[in-house]
Amino acid sequence: MSHPLHHVGWSDRVEALFSAVAGGPAEPARVVGRERGWCNVATPTGERWLEVSGLAVGDWVALDGDLVREVLPRWSELARLGPEGNRQILATNLDLVLIAAPADRLSFARVEREVVVAWESGARPIVVLTKVDVAPPGVAHDLVNRLVTVDVLATSAVTGEGIDDVRAALPHPVTAALLGPSGSGKSTLVNALLGEERLAVGAVREQDARGRHTTTSRRLVPLPSGGSLVDMPGLRSLGTDAGEDAIASTFTEIDALAAQCRFADCAHETEPGCAVLAAEQAGDLDPARLASYRKLLLETEVEQRRVDPVSRQEQTRLWKERTKALRRLYRDRDRE
Repeated sequence: MSHPLHHVGWSDRVEALFSAVAGGPAEPARVVGRERGWCNVATPTGERWLEVSGLAVGDWVALDGDLVREVLPRWSELARLGPEGNRQILATNLDLVLIAAPADRLSFARVEREVVVAWESGARPIVVLTKVDVAPPGVAHDLVNRLVTVDVLATSAVTGEGIDDVRAALPHPVTAALLGPSGSGKSTLVNALLGEERLAVGAVREQDARGRHTTTSRRLVPLPSGGSLVDMPGLRSLGTDAGEDAIASTFTEIDALAAQCRFADCAHETEPGCAVLAAEQAGDLDPARLASYRKLLLETEVEQRRVDPVSRQEQTRLWKERTKALRRLYRDRDRE
């Protein structure tokens, strides 16, 4: 007999985490929705709303009545930075981040940013290219070639293409978040996975190709395939202070080239002996890909310095060392 919370992702891992923190008359629950200061939690006896802060959709908790006794350790956190550098947790305890990318108005740079944010969360990204029935020729091929190591699933809710591939990625107990801009077809995709028109779907405005926010809050949706999907409102801004590992995982070909640069701290801008610049000049590296990499790397460095004084000091030290090395290089070259 399955556990009462099987439909929202109860697993051996969750049971082990719960057993390690729970004691006395505690019951497990999962946060399946948030509205301002309230959380909707799924419990073995049904769902109910609790007035509690500090929790995110996807959290597993131990309850004592209506009190949250413990929050189980998170194995992943999907987050973004707000305008003031504040971190907003979007969803937790994810195994996958599905990135909805609309084929009819695809932004490669936006998708790469979302992939970085996904890797930083601790979950694995999969790009779901939506609306391929109205896509310009070659879009899916170009996206696959650009992302290199990230799985891309081409889908159409109209024709049904690729929907089974998405379902196959979401068996029990997998939990995924659905990330993407408004109008990218997220609610339409969820309805296709559910096999019914449960979520409201809005049209894209013709004048600016932007979608309306048909989803206004984050919620965890159990799927017939056995997995769970966190549906979220479209995000127009997606700031990040992701670490080097997340960027390296997104731009694997640039990371491999960087290891061949003359300077270990090469910024791939004007330095001599830069393998990244050499690959770009030889036509082996897409300039747009490099531009996206530089922009994200600079942004994350700036954000890290803003919120972390130690990181700021380390960045200053590295820049001083880099400047000294360049001066020595050019001085020695002039003497030759």
